Amino acid sequence: MRSLRRAIGWSATALATALALTSLGGTAAAAAVGPVKLYVKGFGSGPLNVAEQSARETGLDAAVARGFARSDCRVSAGPTVVNSLPNGWVQVHIEYLCTGEPVVGSPTFVLKRYHKSSDTLSTPWDAPVGYDLQGPLGSLYTAPTPDTQPLYLCQVRGDHFATTDVGCEGQTYVTRLGWLYGAPPAGVPSLPLLRCLRKENRQIFESHQTDCEGQIHGGTLGYVLP
Repeated sequence: MRSLRRAIGWSATALATALALTSLGGTAAAAAVGPVKLYVKGFGSGPLNVAEQSARETGLDAAVARGFARSDCRVSAGPTVVNSLPNGWVQVHIEYLCTGEPVVGSPTFVLKRYHKSSDTLSTPWDAPVGYDLQGPLGSLYTAPTPDTQPLYLCQVRGDHFATTDVGCEGQTYVTRLGWLYGAPPAGVPSLPLLRCLRKENRQIFESHQTDCEGQIHGGTLGYVLP
């Protein structure tokens, strides 16, 4: 089962079964490791030429602070004037898409779940504007560790979901999140990371609670550190 396209309209039982098969099937498909892809913003103000240059520099500085090399980043939007000031100066916004292997100073980081009305998103990176933090789900490794596999963030029709399939089960790739265990590790405390769906709208979300917080159980993605 490689696609979520038809799953949204299925019955709860069939949907849970399909998603369980999908998440398990993704494990074997994750041999190739996808990159980290993050959007980074920069802002500047002043006369137009100064504001644009400032926006470019602050954006690239923000990328470097995330661990990317400047050469990893390409302009994805802008520079755009977002405000004109009374003294004739302007405020400018630019956005970079940085793709690669950012240097991360810690061996692990916390996978957090965020929510807005139409979507739930789990990421150790920053959530987009408009998402509220719901809480931590556990920790992922920032680099490969024995018996671990990469976890990815993907998107289907505006709904984000996590998967171990680098092909995103036929949907849209967003970024790599980190590494988690494929099975409970011996001698290491761990928590299951589950794929779940909300009963009222089939919205996908992740949880470490074995009952999916009273919602539909869609299979185990792997095991995270507590």
